[in-house]
Amino acid sequence: MILIVVLPLAGLTWLGMRVARDDEASLQRKFEDVFAIQIRDIDRIISRHFETLSSELSATARKVEDHPDDIRALLRESPQVRQIIIVDTTGAVLHPDPATELNLSEREFLHEAQELIRDRDLIHAWRADSDHSQRLPAAKTDKEKSAASNLPSASEGWHVWYWGRGVHLIFWQRRADGNVVGLLVERGRWMADLIAALPETVDQQHEEIPVGSTSRFRLVDSMGDSVYEWGEYEPPEESAPLVESAVSAPLASWRLQAVVPENLIAVQSSGILFQLVTGIVAATVALSVLATFFWREYSREVRQASQRVSFVNQVSHELKTPLTNIRMYADLLADDLDNLDDGSGDKASDRLRVIVSESQRLSRLISNVLTFGRQQREALVLRYRQASVDELVRRVVEQFSPTLERLGITTELTLNAAQPVSLDDDAIEQILVNLISNVEKYAADGGVLKISSSLTTTSVTINVADDGPGIPIAMQHAIFEPFVRVSSRLEDAAGTGIGLSIARDLARLHGGDLRIADSATGASFSVELRTSEEDRK
Repeated sequence: MILIVVLPLAGLTWLGMRVARDDEASLQRKFEDVFAIQIRDIDRIISRHFETLSSELSATARKVEDHPDDIRALLRESPQVRQIIIVDTTGAVLHPDPATELNLSEREFLHEAQELIRDRDLIHAWRADSDHSQRLPAAKTDKEKSAASNLPSASEGWHVWYWGRGVHLIFWQRRADGNVVGLLVERGRWMADLIAALPETVDQQHEEIPVGSTSRFRLVDSMGDSVYEWGEYEPPEESAPLVESAVSAPLASWRLQAVVPENLIAVQSSGILFQLVTGIVAATVALSVLATFFWREYSREVRQASQRVSFVNQVSHELKTPLTNIRMYADLLADDLDNLDDGSGDKASDRLRVIVSESQRLSRLISNVLTFGRQQREALVLRYRQASVDELVRRVVEQFSPTLERLGITTELTLNAAQPVSLDDDAIEQILVNLISNVEKYAADGGVLKISSSLTTTSVTINVADDGPGIPIAMQHAIFEPFVRVSSRLEDAAGTGIGLSIARDLARLHGGDLRIADSATGASFSVELRTSEEDRK
């Protein structure tokens, strides 16, 4: 259930959250690009406004004469100009001349413009623009000459003057005699004209983003105060702008800002989030249905397997009782036939030995099935007691003697483990029975069965080898798995494929192992058993 449902859903959720974050970031950039375009359009409106104003002031500056009365008359004809100042090339003020009789407006201007006059700002502004023009590359083509003609002339320009209520604009123009004429533009007038040139609302140029109804544009001065705002959205105080950009000259210290609701992007991305949640819910339902189906199938197979194991165990137990009786009475009958002196029981004895041999083989098969079934239900528990490995080997070989003699298999024993050690003799006997049974099945063409044993202070080793066909290298690891056989052909020896698996498990329960040993011919198995309780852990 975890693999089918939880892990895929966790992966989908993580991927969905990442996609949602990427979409939100993409939408954020899209909003910023759209509002940046709007701000650039507004800045172009401001630039065109000051270009028009520059043309008008340039014409007015050319009308300025040297006589004070003519200058005052020109001021009365030009309501957008508050005052006119003329300085020579050294920065000295030629008008309004403090040494002459001045009117109230001229005296106020000289008082306000003391720092401007003292620092010779108009002369410095003209020289700075002149140096900039000289650094421009010379126009070579007609197209470049046409573009150069549209550039601001080095003989006139704007000077920003900060005093009193904030920024003041002076349009200056250099005469042929080198003197500079400055026109102080009426602050209230140029600001009102600028605001009048700005739109009341912003046209919605992008249908996917409702710019006009969900935004507020601000024109902010150098002090951070809002000069003018437009747009239907009413933002809270101290709202941070989404996009901000400086205004073109001469108001380079002012800024244009676009403010939008904080949840605007979240609202726009809610559709993506809804689709994501819907997809995750649908995936959850689909995976849950799939997991439920697999779980039901798995549970059904487990129940069926449990029922099959239980049935086999019950049948095996039922077969064991009559089989025991058959073996017992067969042994008694064999004793009776041996007591006959006239030799009439020889033929019957041969047939009886077949019955005993086959009943022993059936008994071994049932024992394997019962052990395997018990192993599937619960862990096998060994019962340790003192026993001699050599005696166990001789006892098992004696059981197989009639069958091995009939198959022409000679048994060679090299036993060196007669001293009793702590082990489960039933388990060791079952290991030997399974190994010798394989010799009976797969090496039935005669040959030699070699069994050897050795004993150390901590372990005992039993080797079982035959002259049979051996085990292919590709199968040497797989044969220890349950129900795996070297060959499944009908004409080959029959078997359940659980003998070696049970033998290895019993050997490992003793702290040892069952392995395939190197052999020039046939198959060779090595059983290692730990005899110390500490070594078995």
